[in-house]
Amino acid sequence: MKLMDELIDAYLDNNFEHPYYLDLHTGQVILDLDEAYTGEPGIDWDDEENEERYIDIPKIDSNEAFYVMTKFAQRTESDPEDKLFDALDGNKPFRRFKDTLDRLDIWGEWNKFENKYAEEAIQSWMDQFELDYNELSEKHNNNHPFSQ
Repeated sequence: MKLMDELIDAYLDNNFEHPYYLDLHTGQVILDLDEAYTGEPGIDWDDEENEERYIDIPKIDSNEAFYVMTKFAQRTESDPEDKLFDALDGNKPFRRFKDTLDRLDIWGEWNKFENKYAEEAIQSWMDQFELDYNELSEKHNNNHPFSQ
């Protein structure tokens, strides 16, 4: 899996109990959970060097996710009857939106749109922190030789 794909997955994982970090030394995306959940030791935050080695990967929050769904509903031509807008207006808009995507059979279009948005958000975050994607991607590839 490419680094950008892993960063997008981390960004779109809106479970805030799943803290993801980017290892600036290896380019790896790390899910920092208890070893009982992952089978891997967590990040040792008592080691001061790790504070500069790892950077917190941002996550989409529910307000932003709702905004992205609204933008998709505005731009898609696959919903001429505005069923996606109807789904977003009322109780459980996230569930209703997903159910409507399923009924309209436009999951692929939605995933492409959502991933493009996430990639732009990740690139903006990387620019903000002056992270070099190409350099990190090369490190990532060196640590994942079969993912290219």
